[in-house]
Amino acid sequence: MSLFPFALTYSGWAALCFAMSRHAREVLQREPTPLQRHLLRAAGWIALIVSLFMAAAHAGWPIGTVEWFGMLTASAVSFVLLLTYRPRLAAGLGLGLPVCALVGHFLVSAMMH
Repeated sequence: MSLFPFALTYSGWAALCFAMSRHAREVLQREPTPLQRHLLRAAGWIALIVSLFMAAAHAGWPIGTVEWFGMLTASAVSFVLLLTYRPRLAAGLGLGLPVCALVGHFLVSAMMH
């Protein structure tokens, strides 16, 4: 399993969560505008779909789909727990986790060559 699709699923859940007024007010202290809400929903679904295709490309459709469901579950549980106890950290990881995973992937690739 790759870290980048997992990071995308986490970010997808975060975007979908912050598209809801209640969670946005709790964490960001403001309600998103209708345009921001639509963009967050679109970004969340796109992140989830891209992560599915990445998992399938990495392990094939049968195994990749199973891995993807595992990633969805693990990222949702971790996001909900962080949102409950450390909401700012949950929001920050939604943005930072894919960047860190991508940088880590390129560093590992560079060290292997």
